[in-house]
Amino acid sequence: MKSRITMLGISRWNEEYSYKTIERFFDKRLDWLGIKWELIKRVIGKEVILVADESTVSKSGKKSYGLGYFYSGLQNRPIKGISFLSFSLVDVQSRRAYPLFTKQMKKQKKEESKREVKKKVGRPKGSKNKNSKDKRLKGTFRVVSYFLKIILKVIKLPSLRYFVYDGAFGNNAGVQATRKSGLHLISKLKKNSALYFKCTKKRKGRGRPSLYGEKIDVSTLPKKYLKDTKIDKDIEIKFYQFEALHKTISDSLNIVIIYSKNLKTKKETHTILFSTDLKQEFQKIRDYYSLRFQIEFNFRDAKQFFGLEDFMNIKKRRIHNFANLSMFMNSLSYLVHKKSGFSNYSVNDLKSIFVAERYTREVLKLYGQNVDDILINEAISKVSSFSLIHRSSA
Repeated sequence: MKSRITMLGISRWNEEYSYKTIERFFDKRLDWLGIKWELIKRVIGKEVILVADESTVSKSGKKSYGLGYFYSGLQNRPIKGISFLSFSLVDVQSRRAYPLFTKQMKKQKKEESKREVKKKVGRPKGSKNKNSKDKRLKGTFRVVSYFLKIILKVIKLPSLRYFVYDGAFGNNAGVQATRKSGLHLISKLKKNSALYFKCTKKRKGRGRPSLYGEKIDVSTLPKKYLKDTKIDKDIEIKFYQFEALHKTISDSLNIVIIYSKNLKTKKETHTILFSTDLKQEFQKIRDYYSLRFQIEFNFRDAKQFFGLEDFMNIKKRRIHNFANLSMFMNSLSYLVHKKSGFSNYSVNDLKSIFVAERYTREVLKLYGQNVDDILINEAISKVSSFSLIHRSSA
């Protein structure tokens, strides 16, 4: 299709189904997770990770389900629209993300403000210590934990062990939401996070033994934790790895610190990545976290080519179906490309081919000619070749 992708546009471009038939399709309850998994399960490799992220779609009007103000990374501010949480499987070898499931997120209602009550100083009488692993999950953490269990139940991949999310999961709730599903979490902590080595001193006297040892200073890390050093132009990059504790996270963390220094200006910065798998190598943690960005290409193509920014639907189920159809087209178009013989993947090239085919057939119909497929393919090749970005490798 060309121009905006809506239900009306789909009805005009296809040759078989009416607008009412397409409306009925978007009103159906569809198993998008099962559909997408059946499409990709034969093409993914042995080493895969699961990633997730949220994306905001601008939407005008007043009646769209879930309409509100959500933060947009592109515009760097909250915008009026609707938000989607999407899960994708990333094939580590091919370094490509395949969308699995997309769910619309609703804006959380703020609790009504209550009159401030002066609290007594100190701990309430009779209160007991609570295990941070047993805390009730809320908001996005609860939604992600719920869908992780559903996804793992459907795809049943023994090789899938890691779930990657951005810095929003760099806290106890994010760790517990992931670990309850049986996966390990790879995420990022804030730069000013307070980390501690485990206490190795023997306990003196009575009382509970100390858990937290020396506080970690990123700028003066011991050399024994240095794993690798690289120099890229004027930037020196050092990789440190060690096991550490965070006072708000119940489990020990496998920490990887990427320390960068500009050799000319002497400016320094660092990034703190972590994994709940204490035996994972630092190269894998760094590589898996960088692969999380592949889901952004899914969002980009879905918005630019497959209607995620265009749809005019306002009902809950229709919005859900259109969002999942847009993400489904990412995988389908890539698999079509693999059989097309082009040197590089380009959605624009695929669209040029199919649009040329449609135009060619329409022109041939006007002349009433009964031509074979070979002649049609030659005509399509000539019509589409002038607009292609990447030529066929054949």
